Amino acid sequence: MHKLVYGLGGGLVYSCGAKGKWKEVLPKLLNTIENAVLISTVDMPLNATKVIYETVGQDRLYLDSGGFTLYKKQTKLEPEPFAKECERMKRKFLNMCRAAKYAEIFELDNEYFHVEEDMLSPKNYCREDVKKITGFYPTPVFKMHQGFEYWKKLCECPLYPKLAIGGQAQTRDWKCHRDELRKMMNYARQCGKKVHLLGCQNVETFKMVKPDTVDYSIFQYAINLAHAKAEHPELTTYEELKIHAVLYAFARAKSRSFLYDTNIDDEQIDEEC
Repeated sequence: MHKLVYGLGGGLVYSCGAKGKWKEVLPKLLNTIENAVLISTVDMPLNATKVIYETVGQDRLYLDSGGFTLYKKQTKLEPEPFAKECERMKRKFLNMCRAAKYAEIFELDNEYFHVEEDMLSPKNYCREDVKKITGFYPTPVFKMHQGFEYWKKLCECPLYPKLAIGGQAQTRDWKCHRDELRKMMNYARQCGKKVHLLGCQNVETFKMVKPDTVDYSIFQYAINLAHAKAEHPELTTYEELKIHAVLYAFARAKSRSFLYDTNIDDEQIDEEC
């Protein structure tokens, strides 16, 4: 199994072709890879979700809940509109759970959905809601500020066979927690748990921590479009360039996947923070 999970956004999907052409092009692209793919509640339409599921199947499909997006909105919204946004995200998340079958679903981890004092409770973070639909609990998402004791309890809890670490969107944040993350990973392995890093873009950190899987959003619009323009100066409009940007995104993702799948010694890793 490849360790890199391709993060697919709605922008990438519709850049595969206008007026429904993406429904033909995207499956062809997905059939050129063996990696699992991650789609997000935030920006993936239900019709695209169904096309992706029909192409890659359950074993290669992961679902992100949108919890990190809610975290970013929480500082900008008053309590009442934020509560409405949380409920809207929950409805969309559960609809995404119904739209396809998934190998892994990451819980809706915003504290708005923390309703029981016991952090392990299935009532927290919409865990029971997801299980009613899918037959299994979503993967708990641990954040560094929650402390090692909670991580130990998650590792020892039989309800959740997989765990995820998130809330570290910036590359530097991952680098600064390398030693802690490696200790956490070692404890999870002792407990027989698999671990996914959410959005860890730092390859060196991944090599040191050695989780089972990591996701990476492959369609970085500005980078891919700039490369498409450089490679095809004869093309002047986005409509002409966008499929080339998508092709470049998949090519770069394949190269990055090789980095995650290749083992290197710890001595080769720059441990500076």
